[in-house]
Amino acid sequence: MTYYDDLVNDKKRVNIFKDAIMNESYGIVYDLGTGSGILATFASQKADKVYAIEVNPLILKHTKKNLKNYPNVKLINTDATCYKLDPKPDVVICEMLDTALIDEEQVPVINNAIKYKKPTTIFIPKAVENMIELITTNINHITYYEDNHPEIKILSDKKTYNTIEFNNTINPCINKNIIIKVKNDGLLNAIKLTTNTILNDTLSIGPTPMLNPPLLIPLNQQKNVKKNEKIEIQLKYKMGGGLNTIQANIL
Repeated sequence: MTYYDDLVNDKKRVNIFKDAIMNESYGIVYDLGTGSGILATFASQKADKVYAIEVNPLILKHTKKNLKNYPNVKLINTDATCYKLDPKPDVVICEMLDTALIDEEQVPVINNAIKYKKPTTIFIPKAVENMIELITTNINHITYYEDNHPEIKILSDKKTYNTIEFNNTINPCINKNIIIKVKNDGLLNAIKLTTNTILNDTLSIGPTPMLNPPLLIPLNQQKNVKKNEKIEIQLKYKMGGGLNTIQANIL
């Protein structure tokens, strides 16, 4: 249970989702990828009925225990990428997030849920904003940046390269050529991706210990760069496809 315990113990993550869910939930709510069920318990206080969907059989016993005192929550063991949402949702909660949506199933799950939405259906979170920076670091494989490790030198400002909204069907394949202005001289050999989660029109959150830690990606080559130089990066990946789908090149 360590992973799920860590999710629940990340108070910054939990509290902002709680605020959004308590403000937005009503009627029929689906919590897709419910995990421990904590977000479903928040929704239950405002909703008529909550359908908590979880595919992982290893956590179900724990989740059932957590939800036993919430009679309006129904736990369903099934795959949210293909489950028919019937009745149609008033609110969809889906926290299957990962940096740039690459290594979790948020996008496949949302693309299924979209088939059953109403014109008024609310999605929590509402969107994510993805940003890129040029960096110097000493890595030879893709890694998460946690607790200021590994050591990096920032060579540019953050630049937003896309915003993914969850209220429409999403093309999972990203292929972007991004021009970035250098602000510090140095050896460019990697990029850093950072995701900002937009829960609703007033609430957003950057990385936390268990929510979207920044992702460091080595480039196909290295290059000495100078302040004010413009660098073009080609970035490709498949959302929900895993880290092995990432390609990052200097053009």
